Amino acid sequence: MALVVAVTAGAQGTTIHEYPWNPDSNNDNLIGVDDLLDFLPVFGDEFGNPPEPCDYDGSSFEDFIAGVWNGDIVIDSIFFEYELRNVVEYFQAGCPDPVIDTVIFTNSFITGTAAWNPVPALNIIFGGDDAYGGYASFRILFNGSNGTYKFRHYSATLNQLGFTSDGTFGIDTGPWSSSFSLPFPDGWSMDENGIHVDDGWYENQWPFYATYMHILPYWHYAE
Repeated sequence: MALVVAVTAGAQGTTIHEYPWNPDSNNDNLIGVDDLLDFLPVFGDEFGNPPEPCDYDGSSFEDFIAGVWNGDIVIDSIFFEYELRNVVEYFQAGCPDPVIDTVIFTNSFITGTAAWNPVPALNIIFGGDDAYGGYASFRILFNGSNGTYKFRHYSATLNQLGFTSDGTFGIDTGPWSSSFSLPFPDGWSMDENGIHVDDGWYENQWPFYATYMHILPYWHYAE
C-alpha cells in the first residue's frame, strides 16, 4: 500500500491536463508568461465555432454536383451516348496511294447506381455495359485538398474495336478531363438535355473527337 501511494503521489506532479483549450500551453504545470504569449495571437478571435456556411451561388451544374457529393441528390442511373468523328489516312494492300476517309463511331450505355472509390481521390463511379457489350463508365472526382473537379469517360469498346491501337480516336480509353476549380468552365454545364463536359480534353483522348456527348442523369432528392 505504501508503495502504491508513493507512486501515485509522484505521478501527480507530472500530469498533463488536456482541455478543449489548454491554458498551460507548455505543459509545465504553471500558467506563466510563456503561456500568455501563446494566447495573445488569438486574443479576440471566436472560439469553438464551426466554419461559416458557404454562400457561393453556383450554376445549376455546380449545385447539382455539390448535391451529389454531399448526399442531398441520389443519381439512380445515367444514360450516356456519344458520336466520335475523325478524318483519317490509311493505305490499302497493293496500292501506293493513301486513302482519306471520315470515320464515324457511335455508342451508348446506361449505368447502374453509383460506387465510391477513394483512389486517386474520392470519386463516384457509374458503370455499365454499352451497346457493343463492352464496359463503360462515367466518373465524377472532387479533390478536397485543392478544390478541383474532374470527369472521366471510360470505354473498353474503343480498345476492343482497335480504335486506340491505330489512334483514330486517340489512344486513351479512360481519359480524365483537366482539373478545374469553381466556377466551372463554360463548356461544363447542365440543362434540360443533361450534362455537358465539352472542355478540357486533349488530342490523345477520345472525347476530343466527340461531335456530341449526351449525358443524362436520372436522379432524386435523398429522403
